[in-house]
Amino acid sequence: MTRLSLCRRVVVVAAVVVALAVAGIWAGAPRLEAQSLQQIYLTVLDKDGQPVADLRPDEVSIAENGVRRDVVYMARPSEPADVSLLVDTSGAMAPATTHVRNALRAFVGALDGHARMSLVTFGDLPVRVVAPTAEMTRMQDAIDGLFPTEGASSRFRDALASAAIDIGERRPSRPTIVVLTADQSSAGRWADLEHRVEPVVGLLQVMGAPVHVVAIRSEPPFDVFSSSFSRSTPGWWAALETVAGRTGGQLSTVRASVGLRRPLLELADEILGQYVITYSRPAEDVSVDTLEIGVGIARDDLTVRVTLVT
Repeated sequence: MTRLSLCRRVVVVAAVVVALAVAGIWAGAPRLEAQSLQQIYLTVLDKDGQPVADLRPDEVSIAENGVRRDVVYMARPSEPADVSLLVDTSGAMAPATTHVRNALRAFVGALDGHARMSLVTFGDLPVRVVAPTAEMTRMQDAIDGLFPTEGASSRFRDALASAAIDIGERRPSRPTIVVLTADQSSAGRWADLEHRVEPVVGLLQVMGAPVHVVAIRSEPPFDVFSSSFSRSTPGWWAALETVAGRTGGQLSTVRASVGLRRPLLELADEILGQYVITYSRPAEDVSVDTLEIGVGIARDDLTVRVTLVT
């Protein structure tokens, strides 16, 4: 069983104000007279990290604050994913330029025909390079033109806030943020970065926008694709872990830039393998300040991630 929890509060990010509802994950429920329908996006991965494509509705259970709810409908999303691609172009990324381009080309190609995408770079201030588009040739051309700036420092928090504002204004049905960065981008500069990203994380939670981070890890000891963090940059890694974990995304790290292609392609498979789950709750059963939704799957050795449908 996996859970996601939020609290009701108000978050302000660059003059955007959103009243947060609350979320979490589990399954099944009694039927009452007046019902309201709620939806979540569900990603289920097997022990090898591959999307489970044959999940049945009777294998999924959902509960809110421990009260079972009825799963009404489960299907693949009919609308394309909306992917905001945030690419670190600070000086730390310069040695990885060729591998970054190749990995991003593969990622974009895997989602061609199944997503709208935008591209923002954040070597110093965030720059919108490509506005949301379904034309992947525009994305490919922009990726071919990516050049890190020597001496530039990563503005990760600003880029994340910019993406949150854009999603809030456009309200896409399946928002996802993908971040590509490196551990040297902000090393030693943002000891309080985990605290600084908290308001943005709260905003993305209520928007149902998971943040997936793929980071190049330069410091030993290290296992390829491990999720352990460097003690020399605790604020940076803690912030990445917070952003990914709290929004329903994942943090993947690679020891060398040549390994970027694999986690990005796995992420593309995950986006393509989502389910949308509709469940019912009593219409007046949401008066609590904290709502925890739990999702259980009647199979072993699975990883489950859930985001809200807003």
